[in-house]
Amino acid sequence: MKAFILKVQPLLSFLVFACLFASSLAAQSAVIPAGVPLRVQVDHTYRVHAGVRIQGHLIEPVFLSDHTVLPVNTSITGTILGMEPDSKQSRFRAALDGQFTVPSAVAVRFDAVQLSGGITLPIQTAATQRDAAVVTMSAGKKSTLRVQAHDLFLAQKKRAIETLHHPDLGDRIKKAVYAQLPWSPPTLWTGTEYDAELTAPVSIPGPQPAPLPQSAARGTPTGLVEARLLTPLNSATDHQGSPVVALLTQPLLTADGKQVLFPEGAKMSGLVTVARRARWFGRNGQMRFTFRSIAGQDAAPTAIHGQLAAAEADKNAHIKLSEEGTAQSSSGPAKYLEPMALGALATSAFDSDATSNPMHSGVDSNGFGFAARVVVMTSANVVLLHTLAVYAVSKSLYFRWIARGHEVDFPKDTRLQILLNAR
Repeated sequence: MKAFILKVQPLLSFLVFACLFASSLAAQSAVIPAGVPLRVQVDHTYRVHAGVRIQGHLIEPVFLSDHTVLPVNTSITGTILGMEPDSKQSRFRAALDGQFTVPSAVAVRFDAVQLSGGITLPIQTAATQRDAAVVTMSAGKKSTLRVQAHDLFLAQKKRAIETLHHPDLGDRIKKAVYAQLPWSPPTLWTGTEYDAELTAPVSIPGPQPAPLPQSAARGTPTGLVEARLLTPLNSATDHQGSPVVALLTQPLLTADGKQVLFPEGAKMSGLVTVARRARWFGRNGQMRFTFRSIAGQDAAPTAIHGQLAAAEADKNAHIKLSEEGTAQSSSGPAKYLEPMALGALATSAFDSDATSNPMHSGVDSNGFGFAARVVVMTSANVVLLHTLAVYAVSKSLYFRWIARGHEVDFPKDTRLQILLNAR
């Protein structure tokens, strides 16, 4: 018996050591819970075929409690699944513009993340394509048509300069050309952004920094906090009093940065105070919501006074934020300028020599894509020229002045900046 114990004693010692080592690693690792979205930007352009491997990187850090676990530029890889057709309304609008390729988003699945130490971790995600711009709080002053025209010109000039100096200039030119053609190959473009929401927890190995102490400060917290929406909001479906919930994406620290007031993941609760749906004749939706309390894990809620200071929003909705935090959609400066410009072109299309100049005909037939312009320029058909010129003006007037306006829409996981006031 003694001899048997002497033989198994090294094995028992090894098993005990292995258990202690495994528990030590588990204590050092950080676990990102399911439901956390990873903001990913695609690094290259890919033709859409199911099974094609793609590469991207994180454009926003991922925090856990009070420290970063996945920094910006962390590499992430995935697979193209196929195409997701867009809404019927989007397809109808594209057909009216002479674009008969079915508008759709590229469905992808991100399945691996590469850490700085060369470690590749498998992940499980559900990815949603995002096409949003950040809008910030403004004074909300009404500007004259002249100021709007000047702002539109500056915005177009800025976009042109950015395009010429963009590292993916070739992709941008291709994308602009494809947008004018009646059909284009399905493509996943460089710079496309996704929210890859984790559907299973991910354990990040390695030692983690010591947690910062929890602040014992009392009173109403103030400052600017980063958050993401848990409840999607839409001016067409929500109403005054609808609940709003958001989670902090970064910890709220004390002024010296040495203590934690509220960790990442703290829940902010509030309600919708203004909700007006879009109506006919170009009247756009409005929405305002405020946050009334915040609570960390296993902590009692603390009263706050939080209003919207900045948010992601659909680029085409032209969302503006007032000083009070009211988000309102608009048609942008083009609501006035586009019909005026197209009206002038339509008037020139009825000149007696309109069809004698092919370039003149191509410009006057604006509004139905590049293919229509080529047909008009080559055929010199005055009836077709007049038809397309009037069509362009009518379409612009209808969608900008008669049709229902844009709704204010903030999908789930929309990034927000919330201003906490002492009040």
